[in-house]
Amino acid sequence: MEVTNKKSPTPVELIDWLNDEGVIDLDWDFPEDGDLFEAGLDSLATVRLVTAVEDRFDFELVAADLTRANLATPATLAALIAARLA
Repeated sequence: MEVTNKKSPTPVELIDWLNDEGVIDLDWDFPEDGDLFEAGLDSLATVRLVTAVEDRFDFELVAADLTRANLATPATLAALIAARLA
């Protein structure tokens, strides 16, 4: 799966990308609104996630972005990325 730097990803694309990047191991049928923290997103994986998002999409996440609500699901993460790319 290819996610381009300036294209806002869909939640399904993010699920594939998170698996490809080795950030978190999600089942192929992980739901768009599935809880990433319940699926194993711990503090170390969160750091990897933030770094991977910043590198891939070429922007810096600020402290206000790093809330549990923003990082909770593929859908909320996709919305955060879309907002930052807008």
